[in-house]
Amino acid sequence: MKNSTADIRIWLFVSLLLLAPVAAQAVSPIENISARTAVGLIQENLSNPDFIILDIRTPREFDAGRIAGAVMLDFYSKTFVQDFQNLDRNNTYFIYCRSGNRSGQLMKAVGDLGFKKIYNLERGLVDWVGQGFELKSTK
Repeated sequence: MKNSTADIRIWLFVSLLLLAPVAAQAVSPIENISARTAVGLIQENLSNPDFIILDIRTPREFDAGRIAGAVMLDFYSKTFVQDFQNLDRNNTYFIYCRSGNRSGQLMKAVGDLGFKKIYNLERGLVDWVGQGFELKSTK
């Protein structure tokens, strides 16, 4: 039987929450940022190999246009949770999706997973394009 999107999301969040270490007073590594702030952040980290731009949209969305230097990790993939958990927690991640919905959901689930720093593009590529910033296309 095929899982619905809602079932996959529930499974994702429960899995991430169950695997999160218990921390009484953990400081959140997550920072929600605007497209304007993101551009500066990306520029500051151009030569930083530990700064990863992570696009969590589908392959079709990714191919249509992405932020230069981004790598894709499909939020709807069956292996998303495992792939995300396998990321190096010592790296700094800048994560985005189309509107901020998927990345926002992910941010709610990963706060205590031990990541050094995660930046979330709060309103996604809608804000990025709306501010006049370019996307790179594979076509």
